Amino acid sequence: MKATAKGQKELLQKVSDGAFNLTVSEDKVEAHICPRGQVPVEISLGDIKELLAMKGIKYGVVDDTVITEYLKNRPIRKEPWKIAEGKAPEPARDAKVKYYFDTDPSKIGTLKEGGVIDFKERGEIPHVRKGDLIAEKIPGMEGKPGIDVFGNPVPAPKPKDIKLRCGKGAETSEDGLKVFAKLDGRPEISAGGKLFVLPELEISGDVGLETGNIDFAGNIEVHGSVQDGFRIRGGRLSAKEILKAEIDIAGDVVVLGGIIGARIKTSGNVRAKHVNASDIDAMGDVMVENELLNSKIESSGACLVKRGKILSSSIAAKKGIEANEIGSDTSNPCTLVVGLDERTRNEVDKIKEQIALKKEEQKKHQTRVDKLREESKSLDKEIGELAQVQDRAGVAQRTLKEEMEELKKANNSEQLVQAEMLIKDLDSTISQTEKNLEQLLDKQDQITEKITGFQDEIKNSEQEIKELLDEIEALSEWSRQEKGLPVVKVYGTIFSHTTISGLHSSGVLKENMNYVSIREIKTSDPDSGVKWKMKISRLR
Repeated sequence: MKATAKGQKELLQKVSDGAFNLTVSEDKVEAHICPRGQVPVEISLGDIKELLAMKGIKYGVVDDTVITEYLKNRPIRKEPWKIAEGKAPEPARDAKVKYYFDTDPSKIGTLKEGGVIDFKERGEIPHVRKGDLIAEKIPGMEGKPGIDVFGNPVPAPKPKDIKLRCGKGAETSEDGLKVFAKLDGRPEISAGGKLFVLPELEISGDVGLETGNIDFAGNIEVHGSVQDGFRIRGGRLSAKEILKAEIDIAGDVVVLGGIIGARIKTSGNVRAKHVNASDIDAMGDVMVENELLNSKIESSGACLVKRGKILSSSIAAKKGIEANEIGSDTSNPCTLVVGLDERTRNEVDKIKEQIALKKEEQKKHQTRVDKLREESKSLDKEIGELAQVQDRAGVAQRTLKEEMEELKKANNSEQLVQAEMLIKDLDSTISQTEKNLEQLLDKQDQITEKITGFQDEIKNSEQEIKELLDEIEALSEWSRQEKGLPVVKVYGTIFSHTTISGLHSSGVLKENMNYVSIREIKTSDPDSGVKWKMKISRLR
Protein backbone atom coordinates (compact mmCIF):
# COMPACT_ATOMS: atom_id res chain seq x y z
CA MET A 1 0.00 0.00 0.00
CA LYS A 2 1.34 3.42 -0.95
CA ALA A 3 1.84 6.15 1.61
CA THR A 4 -0.65 8.44 -0.11
CA ALA A 5 -3.46 6.25 -1.29
CA LYS A 6 -5.59 9.25 -2.27
CA GLY A 7 -2.94 10.99 -4.31
CA GLN A 8 -1.89 13.39 -1.56
CA LYS A 9 1.50 15.07 -1.53
CA GLU A 10 4.52 13.41 0.04
CA LEU A 11 4.58 13.09 3.79
CA LEU A 12 4.46 16.32 5.76
CA GLN A 13 6.28 15.18 8.84
CA LYS A 14 8.54 12.28 9.63
CA VAL A 15 9.11 10.83 13.09
CA SER A 16 11.61 8.10 13.86
CA ASP A 17 11.26 5.78 16.85
CA GLY A 18 13.64 2.85 16.76
CA ALA A 19 12.24 0.17 14.51
CA PHE A 20 9.60 2.26 12.74
CA ASN A 21 9.22 5.56 10.99
CA LEU A 22 5.87 7.18 11.64
CA THR A 23 4.64 9.43 8.86
CA VAL A 24 1.57 11.62 8.64
CA SER A 25 0.11 12.86 5.36
CA GLU A 26 0.05 16.57 4.58
CA ASP A 27 -3.66 16.85 5.29
CA LYS A 28 -3.14 14.81 8.51
CA VAL A 29 -5.93 12.44 7.55
CA GLU A 30 -3.67 9.37 7.21
CA ALA A 31 -0.80 7.98 9.28
CA HIS A 32 1.59 5.22 8.19
CA ILE A 33 4.33 3.23 9.83
CA CYS A 34 7.24 1.80 7.90
CA PRO A 35 10.07 -0.49 9.16
CA ARG A 36 13.44 1.21 9.26
CA GLY A 37 15.15 -2.15 8.94
CA GLN A 38 14.75 -5.60 10.42
CA VAL A 39 12.02 -5.29 13.09
CA PRO A 40 13.04 -6.95 16.40
CA VAL A 41 10.75 -9.75 17.53
CA GLU A 42 10.24 -8.07 20.89
CA ILE A 43 8.35 -5.17 19.27
CA SER A 44 4.78 -5.58 20.48
CA LEU A 45 1.33 -4.12 20.08
CA GLY A 46 1.98 -2.05 23.21
CA ASP A 47 5.10 -0.50 21.64
CA ILE A 48 3.14 0.52 18.57
CA LYS A 49 0.31 1.96 20.69
CA GLU A 50 2.86 3.86 22.80
CA LEU A 51 4.45 5.34 19.68
CA LEU A 52 1.04 6.49 18.45
CA ALA A 53 0.15 7.97 21.83
CA MET A 54 3.48 9.75 22.08
CA LYS A 55 2.83 11.44 18.74
CA GLY A 56 -0.76 12.31 19.59
CA ILE A 57 -2.38 10.00 17.06
CA LYS A 58 -5.66 8.86 18.54
CA TYR A 59 -8.39 8.96 15.91
CA GLY A 60 -9.08 6.27 13.31
CA VAL A 61 -6.38 3.88 14.59
CA VAL A 62 -6.82 0.38 13.16
CA ASP A 63 -8.07 -2.35 15.49
CA ASP A 64 -5.57 -3.97 17.87
CA THR A 65 -6.08 -7.37 16.22
CA VAL A 66 -5.07 -5.88 12.86
CA ILE A 67 -1.86 -4.43 14.34
CA THR A 68 -1.08 -7.76 16.05
CA GLU A 69 -1.58 -9.62 12.77
CA TYR A 70 0.67 -7.10 11.01
CA LEU A 71 3.50 -7.74 13.52
CA LYS A 72 3.13 -11.54 13.17
CA ASN A 73 3.82 -11.53 9.44
CA ARG A 74 7.60 -11.60 9.53
CA PRO A 75 9.71 -10.45 7.93
CA ILE A 76 7.62 -7.29 7.86
CA ARG A 77 7.54 -5.78 4.40
CA LYS A 78 9.50 -2.56 4.11
CA GLU A 79 6.77 -0.34 2.80
CA PRO A 80 4.43 2.15 4.51
CA TRP A 81 1.44 0.59 6.22
CA LYS A 82 -1.64 2.63 7.08
CA ILE A 83 -2.15 2.50 10.82
CA ALA A 84 -4.65 5.32 11.25
CA GLU A 85 -7.13 7.05 9.02
CA GLY A 86 -9.13 10.12 9.91
CA LYS A 87 -12.29 11.28 8.27
CA ALA A 88 -11.81 13.47 5.23
CA PRO A 89 -14.12 16.49 4.99
CA GLU A 90 -17.09 16.12 2.72
CA PRO A 91 -16.56 18.48 -0.23
CA ALA A 92 -18.74 21.54 -0.64
CA ARG A 93 -21.05 21.86 -3.61
CA ASP A 94 -20.20 24.96 -5.64
CA ALA A 95 -22.95 27.26 -6.84
CA LYS A 96 -23.84 26.76 -10.50
CA VAL A 97 -26.16 28.21 -13.12
CA LYS A 98 -28.85 26.27 -14.91
CA TYR A 99 -29.64 27.73 -18.34
CA TYR A 100 -33.06 27.31 -19.94
CA PHE A 101 -31.76 27.73 -23.48
CA ASP A 102 -29.01 26.18 -25.59
CA THR A 103 -25.78 28.01 -24.79
CA ASP A 104 -23.67 26.03 -27.29
CA PRO A 105 -21.37 28.56 -29.02
CA SER A 106 -21.12 26.28 -32.06
CA LYS A 107 -24.44 27.80 -33.18
CA ILE A 108 -22.34 30.50 -34.84
CA GLY A 109 -20.85 27.89 -37.13
CA THR A 110 -19.64 24.38 -36.46
CA LEU A 111 -15.90 23.74 -36.52
CA LYS A 112 -15.44 20.62 -38.61
CA GLU A 113 -12.47 18.28 -38.90
CA GLY A 114 -9.38 20.06 -40.16
CA GLY A 115 -10.51 23.50 -39.00
CA VAL A 116 -13.21 24.12 -41.63
CA ILE A 117 -16.11 26.26 -40.34
CA ASP A 118 -19.52 25.03 -41.47
CA PHE A 119 -21.63 28.18 -41.33
CA LYS A 120 -24.74 26.28 -42.43
CA GLU A 121 -24.89 23.85 -39.52
CA ARG A 122 -26.10 26.07 -36.72
CA GLY A 123 -29.00 24.05 -35.39
CA GLU A 124 -32.19 25.54 -34.03
CA ILE A 125 -31.81 29.17 -32.91
CA PRO A 126 -33.20 29.66 -29.38
CA HIS A 127 -35.92 32.25 -28.87
CA VAL A 128 -37.69 33.47 -25.72
CA ARG A 129 -40.63 35.70 -24.89
CA LYS A 130 -40.82 38.55 -22.42
CA GLY A 131 -41.06 37.17 -18.87
CA ASP A 132 -39.54 33.77 -19.71
CA LEU A 133 -37.11 32.28 -17.22
CA ILE A 134 -33.76 32.00 -19.00
CA ALA A 135 -31.36 31.10 -16.17
CA GLU A 136 -31.41 30.07 -12.54
CA LYS A 137 -28.72 30.02 -9.90
CA ILE A 138 -28.49 26.86 -7.84
CA PRO A 139 -26.85 27.96 -4.59
CA GLY A 140 -23.80 26.16 -3.26
CA MET A 141 -23.87 23.94 -0.22
CA GLU A 142 -21.43 23.87 2.67
CA GLY A 143 -19.32 20.75 3.07
CA LYS A 144 -19.00 18.81 6.31
CA PRO A 145 -15.79 19.01 8.36
CA GLY A 146 -13.66 15.93 8.84
CA ILE A 147 -11.38 14.74 11.64
CA ASP A 148 -7.62 14.21 11.36
CA VAL A 149 -5.68 11.40 13.03
CA PHE A 150 -4.89 13.73 15.95
CA GLY A 151 -8.62 14.14 16.65
CA ASN A 152 -8.74 17.70 15.40
CA PRO A 153 -11.48 18.94 13.08
CA VAL A 154 -10.55 19.36 9.40
CA PRO A 155 -12.55 22.24 7.91
CA ALA A 156 -14.34 21.66 4.64
CA PRO A 157 -13.45 23.98 1.74
CA LYS A 158 -15.91 26.82 1.25
CA PRO A 159 -18.20 26.47 -1.77
CA LYS A 160 -17.48 28.79 -4.68
CA ASP A 161 -20.21 31.31 -5.28
CA ILE A 162 -21.32 32.74 -8.59
CA LYS A 163 -23.19 35.93 -9.40
CA LEU A 164 -25.81 36.16 -12.12
CA ARG A 165 -24.92 39.06 -14.42
CA CYS A 166 -27.33 40.66 -16.87
CA GLY A 167 -26.90 42.78 -19.94
CA LYS A 168 -29.56 44.39 -22.10
CA GLY A 169 -32.87 42.58 -22.36
CA ALA A 170 -32.45 40.53 -19.18
CA GLU A 171 -33.09 41.19 -15.48
CA THR A 172 -32.53 39.33 -12.22
CA SER A 173 -35.21 38.53 -9.67
CA GLU A 174 -35.21 40.36 -6.32
CA ASP A 175 -33.48 37.43 -4.61
CA GLY A 176 -30.79 37.38 -7.31
CA LEU A 177 -31.40 33.69 -8.08
CA LYS A 178 -33.23 33.91 -11.42
CA VAL A 179 -32.88 35.78 -14.70
CA PHE A 180 -35.91 36.66 -16.83
CA ALA A 181 -36.29 38.01 -20.35
CA LYS A 182 -37.36 41.67 -20.47
CA LEU A 183 -38.38 41.38 -24.12
CA ASP A 184 -39.01 38.91 -26.94
CA GLY A 185 -35.79 37.88 -28.63
CA ARG A 186 -32.80 35.63 -28.74
CA PRO A 187 -31.08 34.69 -25.45
CA GLU A 188 -27.29 34.98 -25.49
CA ILE A 189 -24.50 34.45 -23.01
CA SER A 190 -21.22 36.30 -23.47
CA ALA A 191 -17.85 34.62 -23.06
CA GLY A 192 -17.67 36.34 -19.66
CA GLY A 193 -20.98 34.86 -18.53
CA LYS A 194 -23.24 37.92 -18.94
CA LEU A 195 -26.82 37.15 -20.06
CA PHE A 196 -28.64 39.10 -22.77
CA VAL A 197 -31.92 38.88 -24.64
CA LEU A 198 -31.53 40.55 -27.99
CA PRO A 199 -34.04 41.54 -30.69
CA GLU A 200 -33.27 41.00 -34.37
CA LEU A 201 -32.26 43.49 -37.08
CA GLU A 202 -31.87 42.26 -40.65
CA ILE A 203 -30.11 44.34 -43.31
CA SER A 204 -30.66 42.97 -46.80
CA GLY A 205 -27.62 44.65 -48.39
CA ASP A 206 -24.48 46.44 -47.22
CA VAL A 207 -23.92 48.67 -44.23
CA GLY A 208 -22.91 51.83 -46.05
CA LEU A 209 -24.28 55.18 -47.19
CA GLU A 210 -27.83 53.86 -47.48
CA THR A 211 -27.95 52.60 -43.89
CA GLY A 212 -25.43 54.82 -42.11
CA ASN A 213 -23.85 53.61 -38.89
CA ILE A 214 -25.75 50.93 -36.99
CA ASP A 215 -26.39 51.17 -33.26
CA PHE A 216 -28.82 48.41 -32.28
CA ALA A 217 -29.03 46.55 -28.97
CA GLY A 218 -29.73 43.20 -30.56
CA ASN A 219 -28.69 40.63 -33.17
CA ILE A 220 -27.62 42.28 -36.41
CA GLU A 221 -27.60 40.22 -39.58
CA VAL A 222 -25.98 41.90 -42.57
CA HIS A 223 -26.49 40.01 -45.83
CA GLY A 224 -23.85 42.12 -47.53
CA SER A 225 -20.64 43.78 -46.36
CA VAL A 226 -19.83 46.35 -43.72
CA GLN A 227 -18.18 49.05 -45.80
CA ASP A 228 -15.11 51.22 -45.12
CA GLY A 229 -15.50 53.91 -42.48
CA PHE A 230 -18.80 52.71 -41.00
CA ARG A 231 -19.53 51.64 -37.44
CA ILE A 232 -21.68 48.90 -35.93
CA ARG A 233 -22.56 48.60 -32.26
CA GLY A 234 -24.86 45.87 -31.08
CA GLY A 235 -25.45 42.57 -29.38
CA ARG A 236 -24.34 40.08 -32.04
CA LEU A 237 -23.20 40.46 -35.66
CA SER A 238 -23.13 38.27 -38.71
CA ALA A 239 -21.99 39.63 -42.08
CA LYS A 240 -20.68 38.51 -45.43
CA GLU A 241 -17.56 40.67 -45.10
CA ILE A 242 -16.16 43.40 -42.84
CA LEU A 243 -13.89 46.01 -44.38
CA LYS A 244 -12.25 49.03 -42.67
CA ALA A 245 -15.05 49.35 -40.14
CA GLU A 246 -15.37 49.89 -36.41
CA ILE A 247 -17.19 47.01 -34.68
CA ASP A 248 -18.22 46.93 -31.00
CA ILE A 249 -20.32 43.87 -30.19
CA ALA A 250 -21.50 42.27 -26.93
CA GLY A 251 -21.82 38.77 -28.41
CA ASP A 252 -20.30 36.83 -31.29
CA VAL A 253 -19.03 38.16 -34.62
CA VAL A 254 -19.54 35.75 -37.52
CA VAL A 255 -18.11 36.63 -40.95
CA LEU A 256 -18.69 34.29 -43.88
CA GLY A 257 -15.86 35.90 -45.83
CA GLY A 258 -13.00 38.06 -44.62
CA ILE A 259 -12.21 40.76 -42.10
CA ILE A 260 -9.98 43.36 -43.77
CA GLY A 261 -8.60 46.46 -42.05
CA ALA A 262 -11.25 46.39 -39.32
CA ARG A 263 -11.16 47.15 -35.60
CA ILE A 264 -13.29 44.66 -33.71
CA LYS A 265 -14.08 44.55 -30.01
CA THR A 266 -16.35 41.79 -28.72
CA SER A 267 -17.27 40.04 -25.50
CA GLY A 268 -17.91 36.88 -27.52
CA ASN A 269 -16.16 34.82 -30.19
CA VAL A 270 -14.97 35.77 -33.67
CA ARG A 271 -15.27 33.48 -36.70
CA ALA A 272 -14.05 34.32 -40.22
CA LYS A 273 -12.62 32.77 -43.38
CA HIS A 274 -9.59 35.10 -43.35
CA VAL A 275 -8.32 38.16 -41.47
CA ASN A 276 -5.96 40.83 -42.81
CA ALA A 277 -4.60 44.07 -41.31
CA SER A 278 -7.14 44.03 -38.51
CA ASP A 279 -7.19 44.63 -34.77
CA ILE A 280 -9.37 42.13 -32.90
CA ASP A 281 -10.09 42.27 -29.18
CA ALA A 282 -12.20 39.25 -28.11
CA MET A 283 -13.21 37.76 -24.79
CA GLY A 284 -13.88 34.42 -26.49
CA ASP A 285 -12.07 32.44 -29.20
CA VAL A 286 -10.81 33.83 -32.50
CA MET A 287 -11.24 31.18 -35.21
CA VAL A 288 -9.90 31.78 -38.72
CA GLU A 289 -10.24 29.19 -41.45
CA ASN A 290 -7.56 30.22 -43.93
CA GLU A 291 -5.11 33.06 -43.21
CA LEU A 292 -4.43 35.58 -40.49
CA LEU A 293 -2.13 38.31 -41.83
CA ASN A 294 -0.63 41.56 -40.52
CA SER A 295 -3.03 41.67 -37.59
CA LYS A 296 -3.11 42.17 -33.86
CA ILE A 297 -5.21 39.74 -31.83
CA GLU A 298 -5.95 39.83 -28.11
CA SER A 299 -8.13 36.98 -26.90
CA SER A 300 -9.13 35.65 -23.50
CA GLY A 301 -9.83 32.39 -25.31
CA ALA A 302 -7.85 30.58 -28.01
CA CYS A 303 -6.64 31.66 -31.45
CA LEU A 304 -7.28 28.84 -33.92
CA VAL A 305 -6.05 28.85 -37.53
CA LYS A 306 -5.80 25.09 -37.89
CA ARG A 307 -5.89 24.93 -41.70
CA GLY A 308 -4.16 28.16 -42.46
CA LYS A 309 -1.23 30.48 -41.83
CA ILE A 310 -0.41 33.18 -39.34
CA LEU A 311 1.88 35.79 -40.89
CA SER A 312 3.39 39.07 -39.61
CA SER A 313 1.00 39.20 -36.66
CA SER A 314 1.00 39.83 -32.94
CA ILE A 315 -1.26 37.42 -31.03
CA ALA A 316 -2.01 37.15 -27.31
CA ALA A 317 -4.33 34.22 -26.53
CA LYS A 318 -4.88 33.02 -22.98
CA LYS A 319 -5.97 29.52 -24.03
CA GLY A 320 -3.29 28.90 -26.59
CA ILE A 321 -2.63 29.22 -30.31
CA GLU A 322 -3.04 26.56 -33.00
CA ALA A 323 -2.16 26.92 -36.66
CA ASN A 324 -0.98 24.98 -39.67
CA GLU A 325 1.88 27.43 -40.29
CA ILE A 326 3.27 30.38 -38.36
CA GLY A 327 5.57 32.77 -40.20
CA SER A 328 7.46 32.39 -43.48
CA ASP A 329 10.91 33.00 -44.93
CA THR A 330 9.90 36.42 -46.27
CA SER A 331 7.33 37.84 -43.81
CA ASN A 332 8.01 39.75 -40.60
CA PRO A 333 8.32 37.45 -37.56
CA CYS A 334 5.23 36.79 -35.46
CA THR A 335 5.01 37.60 -31.75
CA LEU A 336 2.95 35.11 -29.75
CA VAL A 337 1.84 35.32 -26.10
CA VAL A 338 0.02 32.34 -24.53
CA GLY A 339 -1.39 31.58 -21.09
CA LEU A 340 -1.65 35.28 -20.26
CA ASP A 341 -4.96 37.18 -20.30
CA GLU A 342 -3.71 40.36 -21.94
CA ARG A 343 -7.21 41.13 -23.20
CA THR A 344 -8.83 41.14 -19.75
CA ARG A 345 -5.92 43.04 -18.22
CA ASN A 346 -6.21 45.74 -20.89
CA GLU A 347 -9.97 45.85 -20.47
CA VAL A 348 -9.60 46.26 -16.69
CA ASP A 349 -7.05 49.05 -17.28
CA LYS A 350 -9.51 50.84 -19.58
CA ILE A 351 -12.28 50.52 -16.98
CA LYS A 352 -9.93 51.91 -14.32
CA GLU A 353 -9.26 54.88 -16.60
CA GLN A 354 -13.02 55.44 -16.88
CA ILE A 355 -13.32 55.30 -13.09
CA ALA A 356 -10.49 57.81 -12.69
CA LEU A 357 -12.20 60.20 -15.15
CA LYS A 358 -15.51 59.85 -13.33
CA LYS A 359 -13.86 60.52 -9.97
CA GLU A 360 -12.19 63.61 -11.42
CA GLU A 361 -15.57 64.77 -12.73
CA GLN A 362 -17.05 64.11 -9.27
CA LYS A 363 -14.41 66.38 -7.72
CA LYS A 364 -15.28 69.15 -10.19
CA HIS A 365 -18.99 68.76 -9.39
CA GLN A 366 -18.26 68.81 -5.66
CA THR A 367 -16.18 71.97 -6.06
CA ARG A 368 -19.11 73.60 -7.87
CA VAL A 369 -21.48 72.45 -5.11
CA ASP A 370 -19.18 73.90 -2.42
CA LYS A 371 -19.00 77.26 -4.23
CA LEU A 372 -22.76 77.34 -4.71
CA ARG A 373 -23.30 76.56 -1.04
CA GLU A 374 -21.03 79.45 -0.10
CA GLU A 375 -23.03 81.68 -2.44
CA SER A 376 -26.24 80.37 -0.87
CA LYS A 377 -24.92 81.18 2.62
CA SER A 378 -24.15 84.74 1.48
CA LEU A 379 -27.67 85.01 0.09
CA ASP A 380 -29.08 83.68 3.37
CA LYS A 381 -27.31 86.54 5.15
CA GLU A 382 -28.69 89.12 2.71
CA ILE A 383 -32.17 87.62 2.92
CA GLY A 384 -31.97 87.70 6.72
CA GLU A 385 -30.92 91.35 6.73
CA LEU A 386 -33.68 92.34 4.30
CA ALA A 387 -36.22 90.38 6.33
CA GLN A 388 -35.18 92.37 9.41
CA VAL A 389 -35.55 95.65 7.45
CA GLN A 390 -38.99 94.49 6.34
CA ASP A 391 -39.98 93.50 9.88
CA ARG A 392 -38.78 96.84 11.34
CA ALA A 393 -40.65 98.76 8.64
CA GLY A 394 -43.78 96.74 9.34
CA VAL A 395 -43.53 97.38 13.09
CA ALA A 396 -42.97 101.10 12.49
CA GLN A 397 -45.92 101.18 10.11
CA ARG A 398 -48.25 99.53 12.61
CA THR A 399 -47.05 101.92 15.35
CA LEU A 400 -47.70 104.96 13.14
CA LYS A 401 -51.18 103.72 12.27
CA GLU A 402 -51.99 103.42 15.95
CA GLU A 403 -50.60 106.93 16.55
CA MET A 404 -52.69 108.23 13.65
CA GLU A 405 -55.84 106.99 15.34
CA GLU A 406 -54.88 108.98 18.42
CA LEU A 407 -54.05 112.06 16.29
CA LYS A 408 -57.44 111.82 14.59
CA LYS A 409 -59.14 111.80 17.96
CA ALA A 410 -57.05 114.79 19.04
CA ASN A 411 -57.82 116.52 15.70
CA ASN A 412 -54.06 117.18 15.23
CA SER A 413 -54.02 117.66 11.47
CA GLU A 414 -50.43 118.85 11.18
CA GLN A 415 -48.89 115.74 12.81
CA LEU A 416 -51.43 113.56 11.02
CA VAL A 417 -50.07 114.76 7.65
CA GLN A 418 -46.51 114.03 8.76
CA ALA A 419 -47.53 110.52 9.90
CA GLU A 420 -49.22 109.82 6.56
CA MET A 421 -46.03 110.85 4.71
CA LEU A 422 -43.97 108.52 6.92
CA ILE A 423 -46.36 105.63 6.25
CA LYS A 424 -46.02 106.22 2.50
CA ASP A 425 -42.22 106.10 2.85
CA LEU A 426 -42.53 102.88 4.86
CA ASP A 427 -44.87 101.41 2.21
CA SER A 428 -42.24 102.20 -0.42
CA THR A 429 -39.50 100.65 1.72
CA ILE A 430 -41.57 97.50 2.37
CA SER A 431 -42.49 97.18 -1.32
CA GLN A 432 -38.86 97.53 -2.48
CA THR A 433 -37.69 95.13 0.21
CA GLU A 434 -40.25 92.55 -0.93
CA LYS A 435 -39.01 92.87 -4.53
CA ASN A 436 -35.40 92.50 -3.41
CA LEU A 437 -36.34 89.50 -1.24
CA GLU A 438 -38.20 87.91 -4.14
CA GLN A 439 -35.18 88.33 -6.41
CA LEU A 440 -32.84 86.86 -3.79
CA LEU A 441 -35.20 83.95 -3.09
CA ASP A 442 -35.48 83.24 -6.85
CA LYS A 443 -31.69 83.30 -7.09
CA GLN A 444 -31.45 80.98 -4.09
CA ASP A 445 -33.96 78.60 -5.71
CA GLN A 446 -31.80 78.58 -8.83
CA ILE A 447 -28.71 77.82 -6.74
CA THR A 448 -30.56 75.03 -4.90
CA GLU A 449 -31.65 73.61 -8.25
CA LYS A 450 -28.06 73.69 -9.51
CA ILE A 451 -26.78 72.07 -6.31
CA THR A 452 -29.41 69.33 -6.67
CA GLY A 453 -28.38 68.82 -10.29
CA PHE A 454 -24.70 68.49 -9.44
CA GLN A 455 -25.51 66.20 -6.49
CA ASP A 456 -27.57 64.03 -8.83
CA GLU A 457 -24.61 63.93 -11.21
CA ILE A 458 -22.34 62.88 -8.31
CA LYS A 459 -24.84 60.24 -7.21
CA ASN A 460 -25.23 58.88 -10.75
CA SER A 461 -21.46 58.88 -11.14
CA GLU A 462 -21.11 56.93 -7.88
CA GLN A 463 -23.54 54.32 -9.20
CA GLU A 464 -21.65 54.16 -12.49
CA ILE A 465 -18.36 53.74 -10.61
CA LYS A 466 -19.92 50.94 -8.54
CA GLU A 467 -21.08 49.22 -11.73
CA LEU A 468 -17.60 49.62 -13.25
CA LEU A 469 -15.99 48.19 -10.09
CA ASP A 470 -18.46 45.29 -10.24
CA GLU A 471 -17.45 44.79 -13.88
CA ILE A 472 -13.76 44.71 -12.88
CA GLU A 473 -14.53 42.18 -10.14
CA ALA A 474 -16.59 40.03 -12.51
CA LEU A 475 -13.93 40.15 -15.25
CA SER A 476 -11.15 39.37 -12.78
CA GLU A 477 -13.09 36.50 -11.21
CA TRP A 478 -13.97 35.09 -14.63
CA SER A 479 -10.34 35.36 -15.71
CA ARG A 480 -9.19 33.55 -12.55
CA GLN A 481 -11.65 30.73 -13.11
CA GLU A 482 -10.83 30.35 -16.81
CA LYS A 483 -7.48 28.63 -16.70
CA GLY A 484 -4.86 29.62 -19.23
CA LEU A 485 -3.19 27.21 -21.62
CA PRO A 486 0.40 28.32 -22.37
CA VAL A 487 0.86 26.26 -25.54
CA VAL A 488 1.42 26.84 -29.26
CA LYS A 489 0.57 23.93 -31.57
CA VAL A 490 1.76 23.92 -35.17
CA TYR A 491 0.60 21.20 -37.57
CA GLY A 492 2.95 22.29 -40.34
CA THR A 493 5.93 24.66 -40.00
CA ILE A 494 6.72 27.39 -37.49
CA PHE A 495 9.49 29.60 -38.81
CA SER A 496 12.59 30.92 -37.09
CA HIS A 497 12.61 34.31 -35.34
CA THR A 498 9.09 33.74 -34.01
CA THR A 499 8.88 35.05 -30.43
CA ILE A 500 6.85 32.96 -27.98
CA SER A 501 6.09 34.15 -24.44
CA GLY A 502 4.23 32.62 -21.53
CA LEU A 503 3.40 33.76 -18.05
CA HIS A 504 6.95 33.27 -16.72
CA SER A 505 9.28 32.79 -19.67
CA SER A 506 9.85 33.59 -23.33
CA GLY A 507 12.04 32.59 -26.21
CA VAL A 508 12.82 33.14 -29.89
CA LEU A 509 12.97 30.22 -32.31
CA LYS A 510 16.41 29.85 -33.84
CA GLU A 511 15.36 27.50 -36.64
CA ASN A 512 12.31 26.33 -38.53
CA MET A 513 10.40 23.49 -36.88
CA ASN A 514 7.68 21.14 -38.09
CA TYR A 515 4.72 19.55 -36.33
CA VAL A 516 5.56 20.75 -32.82
CA SER A 517 3.97 21.75 -29.56
CA ILE A 518 5.68 24.59 -27.65
CA ARG A 519 4.56 24.77 -24.04
CA GLU A 520 5.68 26.69 -20.97
CA ILE A 521 6.68 24.29 -18.20
CA LYS A 522 8.25 24.47 -14.79
CA THR A 523 11.69 22.89 -14.75
CA SER A 524 12.71 20.21 -12.27
CA ASP A 525 16.46 20.90 -12.41
CA PRO A 526 17.39 22.91 -9.26
CA ASP A 527 20.99 23.37 -10.44
CA SER A 528 20.09 25.20 -13.65
CA GLY A 529 18.71 28.25 -11.84
CA VAL A 530 15.89 28.37 -14.41
CA LYS A 531 12.42 27.83 -12.99
CA TRP A 532 10.37 28.09 -16.18
CA LYS A 533 11.08 27.50 -19.85
CA MET A 534 9.38 27.01 -23.22
CA LYS A 535 9.58 23.27 -24.00
CA ILE A 536 9.41 22.12 -27.62
CA SER A 537 8.09 18.64 -28.34
CA ARG A 538 6.73 16.72 -31.29
CA LEU A 539 2.98 16.60 -31.67
CA ARG A 540 1.59 13.14 -31.10
